[in-house]
Amino acid sequence: MTSDHARAGRPALSDRRKAQSVVRIVDDDESILTALTVFLSFDDWRVRTYAGAAAFLASDDFETPGCIILDVRMPGMSGLELFEELLRRGIELPVVFLSAHGDIEMAVEAVRRGAKTFLVKPPKPEKLLEVLESVTADDWERRRKEAYAASLAEEWKKLTPAEAQVAVMVGKGLSNAFIAEAVGVAERTVRAHRASIYEKLDIENAVELADFIHELHDAEAALGRPKARS
Repeated sequence: MTSDHARAGRPALSDRRKAQSVVRIVDDDESILTALTVFLSFDDWRVRTYAGAAAFLASDDFETPGCIILDVRMPGMSGLELFEELLRRGIELPVVFLSAHGDIEMAVEAVRRGAKTFLVKPPKPEKLLEVLESVTADDWERRRKEAYAASLAEEWKKLTPAEAQVAVMVGKGLSNAFIAEAVGVAERTVRAHRASIYEKLDIENAVELADFIHELHDAEAALGRPKARS
């Protein structure tokens, strides 16, 4: 399964990352919780079980990589309502819905809203393992991209507003003289800003600066965030 995942151009899940991940199962059916826990434990997954949405929201840390297996229909807050609450809170753990045949239309709507997929109860064992590996690998990749984007953003924040303005123009290949006239400062001030920019961002020239800005924009775009600078 891992090799097929990699060949499809998607991130593969290493054994080390799998061991650090958690599959959360939210279902009011105790027999489902027990059966899935036993099955997934045999495949070396760490599992947390919750008998309902309230218990999940109250007890899970949401920070450990992994995914959520979520029943569509539950008493109290339904699986769909829990999914909406996760969206509202900005919790981006991948969600895999389990649905009975009569709930498929609702599960499809949840996928349209951002859930990873849905499986019909009882899920086929091999398909379930394939899906869990895929969505957990995606979760790790999302977190990697977030960390990289955050590190680039922190580097950029080292610049003063004036340096950031100059950096963008230097990254576009504009000359010191042009930038000085456009910004309304002396050319020696632009040179001073340029030197400070290179030092703060640990780069050596305008080409590397352009690459830095491009990578920052790409990282933010990959996460669906608006560009912080242009």
